[in-house]
Amino acid sequence: MGFFDKLFGSKKPTKPEAVAASTDKGAVCSPVTGRVEVTDQIPDPVFACEAMGKTVAVWPSDGNVFAPISGAVVSAMPHAFGIAGDNGVEVLVHVGVDTVNMKGDGFEVWVKAGDHVNAGDPVLTFDRDKVAKAGYKDIIMTIITNSDDLAGIEKVAEGQVTAGAKLMQTA
Repeated sequence: MGFFDKLFGSKKPTKPEAVAASTDKGAVCSPVTGRVEVTDQIPDPVFACEAMGKTVAVWPSDGNVFAPISGAVVSAMPHAFGIAGDNGVEVLVHVGVDTVNMKGDGFEVWVKAGDHVNAGDPVLTFDRDKVAKAGYKDIIMTIITNSDDLAGIEKVAEGQVTAGAKLMQTA
């Protein structure tokens, strides 16, 4: 910690500890703690109509985002990341609506493409206040992008959910 950090406080977030995640076979866990939104009420039509795949969205209670499955990180942008799961499930987690326009301001990414993560590992942290001040919604979408390749997907979370709890179940 430098002099100015001591004087004014450090603005860089600290990497959160991993959370316990469901180990059920085929589970896709919630990447955040918060309130599950009804899919057709997601404030972005592409996600609301599930154009990219089966989607569950959560209004977060904090800015810590965790891996929903174990696998290889295929992309890691400040506002979104993709994981090719060890079990064949491909997941995209998108933080907020139109937050790409923030160009990474207020986001801290803890992984890079090629890393292997376990469900519950921290992937990114974002500043909810910065997102709100920029005029964007901070809802978190979890999308199974290869939905058509799977025998079945059940959305299992409703109401409040904790990071690491089962959000969807794949067959």
